[in-house]
Amino acid sequence: MLPYEVQSYDFAFTHATIGMALISPGGTILKVNSALYELLGYDPNEVYSSFLPHFIEEIIAELVPISELLQCKEINRHQFEQFYNHPSGTLLSLDISISVILDVNKDPLHYFVQFENKTMLRQMETELHYAESNLHKKEDSFQQLIERLPLSVLITNHGVIKYVNPAGLQLVFAKSLDEVLGMSTNQIVDTSSHSALSERRKKFYNKNADGSVRYLIHCLNGQQKYVEGFSLHVTYQGQPAVVGIFKDISEQKVEEERVMQSEKLSTAGQLAAGIAHEIRNPLTAINGFMKLLRSSDGKNDKYFSIIESELKRIEFIVNELLVLSKPQTTHTSSPLHLIPLLDQVITLMNVQAALKNIEILPKYPEKQIILINGVTNQLKQVFINLFKNAMESMTHGGNIHIHIQTSENEVRISVQDEGCGMTEEEVKTLGSPFYTTKDTGTGLGFIITHNIVHNHGGAISVNSIPQQGTTFTVSLPIISVADEADM
Repeated sequence: MLPYEVQSYDFAFTHATIGMALISPGGTILKVNSALYELLGYDPNEVYSSFLPHFIEEIIAELVPISELLQCKEINRHQFEQFYNHPSGTLLSLDISISVILDVNKDPLHYFVQFENKTMLRQMETELHYAESNLHKKEDSFQQLIERLPLSVLITNHGVIKYVNPAGLQLVFAKSLDEVLGMSTNQIVDTSSHSALSERRKKFYNKNADGSVRYLIHCLNGQQKYVEGFSLHVTYQGQPAVVGIFKDISEQKVEEERVMQSEKLSTAGQLAAGIAHEIRNPLTAINGFMKLLRSSDGKNDKYFSIIESELKRIEFIVNELLVLSKPQTTHTSSPLHLIPLLDQVITLMNVQAALKNIEILPKYPEKQIILINGVTNQLKQVFINLFKNAMESMTHGGNIHIHIQTSENEVRISVQDEGCGMTEEEVKTLGSPFYTTKDTGTGLGFIITHNIVHNHGGAISVNSIPQQGTTFTVSLPIISVADEADM
């Protein structure tokens, strides 16, 4: 059986579109995803006997020096390019990224290796370099080339868009070239990257810029995407210009964030288990002696009460740590009805809500049947945590609105409060152990909630406005949706 740290990557491995492998410090392959089999052109049953000696073995040989390099430079990732002879006879250019995952003692726990096929990008880069050298003679051919490219191409002059190929128009949801001609790239690239974009533009025109770049962009329909690409100097319509070649990496970015979140949860779980077990034994002894002292002398009841209160506070933290440290990937899911589950949680929380002058208002069709796969107690814990968080943020009463939206593949449950809200910086810090905006919180509740949702194949998002309220939205895979009359 694989260790828990490896099991925590199961979701990312299963759904990733790029090749992934987990390798032990001793060079043993712990896990390989199906995308890597497909990339290297092998059947899963042939992997260990065939491509290991010829390719993965070369990667494993690099692990020790790379591990030392990463630790010396205090970075967590090393990237390099390597060529691979595909069984079909094609020479692939692979971008290989190796991360060293460390344990609590800063020793290598295992290596996380990603393989991305960059062959098309390299081919396009080679073709574009060739086209650039002959552009003054073959501008018409260059135009035809970029129009047929499956990658997004835009040509700019000092940041002003002069041309975008059909794939680029599709990327930003533009209906025609006229919609983007004359726009500044500052209007498309997110403001968080404007300073980097400006600096790169200056260096590029001074012939100093090179390498690839990543941007968060805003499409014309309001959607956001992550893109990665590179730039070249060209002559376009008789004027110096820059051609940028980009591809959409939004799904890859999501997968990278899922992997990083898995790493955080794994580390937090190890830390939690260690702290909880170290604290619990002396805590039990102190509690016992406290009761003995109180029974023998009642003159210092005030001090005993304070000490007892603080001990309960420590016990509360320990219990949350132990919940966090337990692996959640071993649960057995079964089909369950979402709305009755929510109704049970609302009934449970209504008494506590009434004491705080808060009303929980479900806004969904009660006779609709929504089936999902899950563990009832764990999902109840998710919504109990969200309701408690909402109530704790509403010191002067108010309403908590519950909304449900369904699509073909998922159901979204929103818990919207009228509390104090959070700033953008506070929202970004959610999920960090022991960070909280509440006087009596530990910051572990959201990590536990996120962990449960993540292990159910779902996601959780937060939208908050200071002094107006916060909305937590849980998305879960759906089995089916039907009206009660149709069942």
